Amino acid sequence: MNVSILLTSLGFVFAHRILRSSLQKIGLSNLHTRIFLVLAALMIVFFVILAPHPSLLWIFFGMVFILLKLLPQLFSRYQEKLIQSHTLRMLDHLILSVQSGHSLRASLVMLSRQEPSLLRVSWENLVHAIAVENSPASLKSPSLKKLFGELSRIEKSQAKCVDQLRSLRRNLKTLEDFRRRSGQVSLQIRMQAAISTLLFAGLLLFMITQFGFYQHQTLILVSGTLFFIGVVTVFVIGRRLQWTT
Repeated sequence: MNVSILLTSLGFVFAHRILRSSLQKIGLSNLHTRIFLVLAALMIVFFVILAPHPSLLWIFFGMVFILLKLLPQLFSRYQEKLIQSHTLRMLDHLILSVQSGHSLRASLVMLSRQEPSLLRVSWENLVHAIAVENSPASLKSPSLKKLFGELSRIEKSQAKCVDQLRSLRRNLKTLEDFRRRSGQVSLQIRMQAAISTLLFAGLLLFMITQFGFYQHQTLILVSGTLFFIGVVTVFVIGRRLQWTT
């Protein structure tokens, strides 16, 4: 019993450190990080109390460990989509701020302080890259790297800044429309593949229950292989049909 409690405590400390590091990488504030960690601790304590077997507890910790390892990648993808969806809004505020008499750099600083916690770190890194480093090396987001190049060019030109920002916004709006259409095409392909998979699985189950598996083993394996190749081919073609932006 004491060994189980000790191992559980060590596992919790280990998971706590990994989770805290992962949450800091994605840009959560300290308050949100503490809330998330408290909820995670309550969930683990609840599971420890109700778990009937120690093996289930280790399975649970294994699942949590895998989730923690994948968490930075999942949140980086989510944050990239969040940046893309908020870039146009940021440019709208930036245009209004520059029109009111502020410089481009000062406007960027003000906007970065007004962003929500999930985006504040990203915008602050962008401002720091423009104002201090003059290099996009510290930026991890591909969208921010492209935005860095455009904003740096506009700031250095110091001519018709508002017009250049509006032109940049129009170009990004066009790219966003392309992404939306590409997402619609990809969604249709996934839905068709899912429906086809359900129909094939239903027919396969009916055939096995009515005629048996071993009597038609070759036919079932060949049809399953061909269907799998077809589904993979559909997804590959669907990815190639997407607009690259």
